[in-house]
Amino acid sequence: MDFFIFSIAIVFPLVFSITSAYQRRQEAIMIFSEFRNKIIDTSNILYAVNGIHKKDYDKIFSGLIDIQQDFIDHLKNDKDIDNFQRIRQKRKNIFKEIISYKDLYNEREKDSLIATKNEIFLCMEKLNGLKLHSTPVSLRRYCLIFIYLSPFLFNTKLIKEGQFEMSLGIDLPVSILFSITISFILMALYNIQDYIENPFDQKGLDDLQIDQMQIFEKESLYE
Repeated sequence: MDFFIFSIAIVFPLVFSITSAYQRRQEAIMIFSEFRNKIIDTSNILYAVNGIHKKDYDKIFSGLIDIQQDFIDHLKNDKDIDNFQRIRQKRKNIFKEIISYKDLYNEREKDSLIATKNEIFLCMEKLNGLKLHSTPVSLRRYCLIFIYLSPFLFNTKLIKEGQFEMSLGIDLPVSILFSITISFILMALYNIQDYIENPFDQKGLDDLQIDQMQIFEKESLYE
């Protein structure tokens, strides 16, 4: 097996899967930041509405924080598909709460609230989509199979070209060590991809720092 073909068969798909996982991580950071910003925008608009009292503002703001926390828990841990359906219902209820004050809004405020609501919903759907759809499992399994086979493929190539004579001397151990080293490097790359595959589960070193990105109660404008 030619080394060039070997690199195409193993290294290229492995690098592609790592790149794909990294891009998902970067996209998740941008979308979560936008999700956070739109919740703040919604609270700012409500704060500026004449007739919205502190207790009304606090009720809606706490509801938004509650939805955020449920959604973060879903991203981190939850594998129950029905749970996101419950979050969807919960966010719909908080929007109904916001709309219940519609007589207090002017047209500009009403349009702004609808726009920020749509953006919040869209960000949540995008983040849930990123959670559900990882790098293709078939591609990852393909890479893993070839990584396990790589020592045999490398040894076959080295023996065929006569670079190492198969003897009980030093050449055989060197050949085996070379193959194991290559396999170790490939497995390390595979593990890197595995750790950044899910940017939400807080298991990898490079996962989203959600606990630092989320909105806290103290960010209320009445604090």
